[in-house]
Amino acid sequence: MTKRWTTAAGKLTVALVILAVVGAVTAAALAAGGIKPYPGFEKAYPARFHVPAKVSGKQLTIGCQNPVNAGNETTAVFCKGVQAEAQALGMKYIGLEDGLSVSKQVSNFNQLMAQGANAIVLYPLAPDSLRASLAKAKKQHVVVIGLNVTFTKSAKAPGYDAQVWEGRDSEAYLSVAELARLVPHGKVVIIGIGIPVPAIKYLAQRYRYWAGKFGLKVIGEQDNPSDDITGGQQAMAGLLGKYGSIDGVLAYNDPSAVGAYTAARNEGRSGIKIIGINGSSLGISALKAGHVSAIIQVDAVNQGAQAAAAAYDTLTKQGLPLPKTIVRPARLLTQSNVGSAVTWASELSTITAGKLSR
Repeated sequence: MTKRWTTAAGKLTVALVILAVVGAVTAAALAAGGIKPYPGFEKAYPARFHVPAKVSGKQLTIGCQNPVNAGNETTAVFCKGVQAEAQALGMKYIGLEDGLSVSKQVSNFNQLMAQGANAIVLYPLAPDSLRASLAKAKKQHVVVIGLNVTFTKSAKAPGYDAQVWEGRDSEAYLSVAELARLVPHGKVVIIGIGIPVPAIKYLAQRYRYWAGKFGLKVIGEQDNPSDDITGGQQAMAGLLGKYGSIDGVLAYNDPSAVGAYTAARNEGRSGIKIIGINGSSLGISALKAGHVSAIIQVDAVNQGAQAAAAAYDTLTKQGLPLPKTIVRPARLLTQSNVGSAVTWASELSTITAGKLSR
């Protein structure tokens, strides 16, 4: 067995450094926005699984299902995080794309099992559709790690060995808190997704919950039908046509936020504050250009890397029992701190070097 960390003291030192970095990043992000730290239920969950040691002579295969495709930078980076950690542990990697299709996701899951995958990582588009496949995976002793399978502390994820939450409630909190700072008691709209992805529908619910807490008035909601900039522009155009006064926009992803900006600009509606989620190169560029007011950057790399670590731990029986759920905290990016933001590329480099970051 080859140790990725050579001594217990080394593990402790690294853990302390990681915690210090996390605290510094979070504090800086919140200070930039002038908002209080997230107070909700997600903060009670651990942020990481056990760091596995590489087991020599163990030939294992892991598959990651990108719920969209390579054109979606965020979901692609999630699977790159899985791949980087898997390869650092000596695992063979297989990547497939679900194309936002429930039927394709099921067929890809079954394909990975047929290809001999020992573990599968995926973001379920419609969890109920995978029941038969999950049951088959359990019989074949295939480890399954999910992203955003459930959303609340009382919900269970049967068929999954563990899951990673990206922190939908904390993402909603950060978005709303920053928007409330920018447009106190403002009238705001929500742009959601046209495809009924449970995690994103839940995000819209939490937008409304936190808006009520911060005194914002949600006056409307419209879905992006195509999960891209054009769809975001279309959704915002519909909202602009319905409402004469809009102070702010809460968009579920970067393309929707950029599309909302384009629609508002085309209609001559300046001054609308727009906040998106992802932290992709598109979102960061829009933030630097002043087209959006803030971006919530998800921890896509480490979501994937932690999922791979959980799968490897389970397969090699290390650090068990693992937490059933961990939460990877998001980061608030504004124009004041975007220049010093940690990039997904740098985090991937860290994982590739054999170290779980943050």
